[in-house]
Amino acid sequence: MPVAIEEFLRAYSPVTMARELVKDTAIGGCPLKAGNMVLLSFPAANRDPEMFPQPDQVIIDRQENRHSAFGLGIHRCVGSNLARMEIAVALEEWLRRIPEFRLDPSERVTWSQGTVRGPRHLPLLLG
Repeated sequence: MPVAIEEFLRAYSPVTMARELVKDTAIGGCPLKAGNMVLLSFPAANRDPEMFPQPDQVIIDRQENRHSAFGLGIHRCVGSNLARMEIAVALEEWLRRIPEFRLDPSERVTWSQGTVRGPRHLPLLLG
């Protein structure tokens, strides 16, 4: 379960953050001015093919998985360990109570837009 949870976090990273530049700089040859905002797309970083083989596939037993779903370094989310525990409990309880389910192929999954991602419509068939 812990390995699968890390893969779900990588594949479905829920947060994108922005930071304000404090000084003029350049990233990849692109000049940026102090005061500009830079979007840090964790979901995009977690799909980098140089870091993750088959980045668009959810591989629940992916062994090497250094994702950035909770940020990195000193800016890593302070609640990341609690979030992992909550995900584990939720998945374990769901699977214990509803072991058989699948996506309803007649409907579409829709996702939220903006800085916090997540499914807004998740049509499931139970049993």
